[in-house]
Amino acid sequence: MHCGMSLLIVLGLSACSKPKPSLRASASAANGPTTADSAAPGTGTAPAASAASLLPFSHPPVPKESLQPPPLVAPAGAVVGARDIRVQTLRAGTGDSPGPSDTITVDYSMWTGDGKLALSSFTDSRATDFNVASLAPELRSMLGALKKGAKVRYWLPRASLVGWRPQEWPDTDLVIELELLEVYHGSIKDNRGNTIDILPSQDPDGAGPPATATVTPSGLHYVFLAHGGGKTHPSKTDRLDLSLNAYAIDGLTVQNLERSLKSATTLDRAPGNLGEVLSQMVDGDVVRIWLPMGVGRAVIPKAGSHDVILDLALSVHS
Repeated sequence: MHCGMSLLIVLGLSACSKPKPSLRASASAANGPTTADSAAPGTGTAPAASAASLLPFSHPPVPKESLQPPPLVAPAGAVVGARDIRVQTLRAGTGDSPGPSDTITVDYSMWTGDGKLALSSFTDSRATDFNVASLAPELRSMLGALKKGAKVRYWLPRASLVGWRPQEWPDTDLVIELELLEVYHGSIKDNRGNTIDILPSQDPDGAGPPATATVTPSGLHYVFLAHGGGKTHPSKTDRLDLSLNAYAIDGLTVQNLERSLKSATTLDRAPGNLGEVLSQMVDGDVVRIWLPMGVGRAVIPKAGSHDVILDLALSVHS
């Protein structure tokens, strides 16, 4: 697996994005030939290119020290958004905006409030891909407002990140400069080929599972938020690495219980009948599961007597 931009942060799973072969193929077709068109001087043949340079949106990696920080204080004209996040549009996009099941390609750099580079796609050999459905709701809201070709800066106060900051992000004020390079439209389907309605780009609410949710034999409801690149379901001997967010339903409110919790289990040892859902997933899948009172406590003990909503991502190791 190739680790790219930690901006992604899936559920705060964030830091590792695994580009899918189909994405590469569609990107190459959309952006035209990627091999060199001109011959090397005096040879009459095209110069050899590295595998990375054949990919769209490739760029030579640069040293971290060569990247200079943007202004660390938002200008007076910056738009003030939710949680006091400031946004400045450096270039307006003219293409499509990403939908909840789309994949996007971005170049970005993230700086701390004192001007230190934290993360950047420019230190890698290519821009970063990720699926919008796999992101923390706050990131989905921020990026869903952009159009292809847009370049923006975000100033995020430390307080605005409470409750959803991915583990890979520094625990401080942040400045992010980001360019949306491409939007790949797609739909998410269940194992029977039915299109799944993606849940809104926000934290779950107390309204319960949608009518389109799949129901397990024990009565658990779940929907897919993103599909991974795996081809087979896990076996009883596979190690299942989990990354999850958990929410407790308390009356009309939904409270955060866990963010970016890492754990591991097997199909037989999974608590609260989670094995019924895990057995239907493949490597890289992300699901949202509704756990009734009691079952939720078996999975997240601090849930107590509350119903639980679980956003869970799966990594399978044979």
